[in-house]
Amino acid sequence: MSRPQPEGQGKHPKSSVRSHGRASGHGQVNQAGRDQQIDQHTEHHHHYPVNQIMVLVSGVLVAVVAVLVVKFAGSSTAGDTESRRSPRPSDSAQSHDQSHGTPTPASAAPSTNAPKSTESPSPRADTPLWSGGMRLTYINLDSDPPSVLSSNTGASFWIHYDQTGDVREDEIFGVGGGFFTTKPTVARWDGTAKPTRQQCSELITTQGSETLPIAAGQRYCVKSRKGRIAAVTAGAFDEDSGNYAGHITVWNAAR
Repeated sequence: MSRPQPEGQGKHPKSSVRSHGRASGHGQVNQAGRDQQIDQHTEHHHHYPVNQIMVLVSGVLVAVVAVLVVKFAGSSTAGDTESRRSPRPSDSAQSHDQSHGTPTPASAAPSTNAPKSTESPSPRADTPLWSGGMRLTYINLDSDPPSVLSSNTGASFWIHYDQTGDVREDEIFGVGGGFFTTKPTVARWDGTAKPTRQQCSELITTQGSETLPIAAGQRYCVKSRKGRIAAVTAGAFDEDSGNYAGHITVWNAAR
């Protein structure tokens, strides 16, 4: 590509230019200057596309950086929004427990200070160990079945028979407590129905006595040395044997 020449110079024949150069001595200089201008023009021509590529690359880099900034800003905003959300109930409870230094339980344990309900005796607790008739003398309720002893030694209860004239003054004694003493382990049951184990146990605890008068048809609650509970019904007095016939129901020890 040749530079546009000033008007009139492009019409000179090459020979006249060369001869003019040789004549003036400046032909090589002008030629060199002209070649330098052509080289500079060629250099600018080859570097111009490189500048365009650099501009395009810079634009792409700017666009990538802008996308990264937008994505980072979005993630940061989402994190701030999540942090501003109210904590879940479980998180709040756990934080509260940790702040007070107590472990978080999986399952809450029942309060030990809650009042205990009064449990009624189970059917098994009211199932008698033994029930039957026997003479009321010196009775051991801790044997299986209950047995009649020859004296009051080791007896759970025993009957002291006494009569003044035609009047009987018999007494029922509980467990012996030592020399000439007796523990309050007998109580009279005045209810119309037969007492239960629980009723007898409570009656002895609240109204237990060392000894009580005994008569035919009366009922008594008795507690043995080992804690067994018994309901004793005095039957008719047998003149021949000198004893009351009786019926005894024995339950296990009260809990």
